[in-house]
Amino acid sequence: MNKEYPIDYITYEKNGVLPKEVPLSIKNTIARGFDILELTPDQYDVPNKVKAHHAGYIHIRDITMPKIIEMRESIKGFFIAEGDVWINKDFTFDKFIELKLTKPTWLGYKKKLSDYIVGNFLIYIPIEYLDELIEYFKNQKKLLYSDRFFTKLYDCGWLDIIDISVANEIEHYSNVYGGIRKGLSI
Repeated sequence: MNKEYPIDYITYEKNGVLPKEVPLSIKNTIARGFDILELTPDQYDVPNKVKAHHAGYIHIRDITMPKIIEMRESIKGFFIAEGDVWINKDFTFDKFIELKLTKPTWLGYKKKLSDYIVGNFLIYIPIEYLDELIEYFKNQKKLLYSDRFFTKLYDCGWLDIIDISVANEIEHYSNVYGGIRKGLSI
């Protein structure tokens, strides 16, 4: 594992319990050679105070970004991953390094539509792009879906996307969808 390129998980806990897919995802991610930051699950009051479809965006803005800012001097880049991510077995940390990515890149997603990319399962940001990402968050005045936020960054040319996703999602109950999200049965 390489601590210079950590992954921060977007996840939550309810009554002190993580969703059942998160430990499965973590085990798989570590098996692929990636380093995971200490989990900082949110405990937003969904849907009473935070809409479920805003929770991911708020988590990244208010929890992930401060963690990364604090450690910026000791890392070369970082990943943002949803708690249900399942990194494909043929995509390891060594394969990531072989890609020699120099620009923010959307590595794991569900599908790319003509005007929207569904699922921000795994996004890589080189550390030299951190200040620009912070500015994008500051300039985003309305809350939105996190994949809508990253789609906007793709549309303006700031974020690249690879042709074939290197990750999927574990089948799970989604607060945003309000039902079971089809994915890999693990």
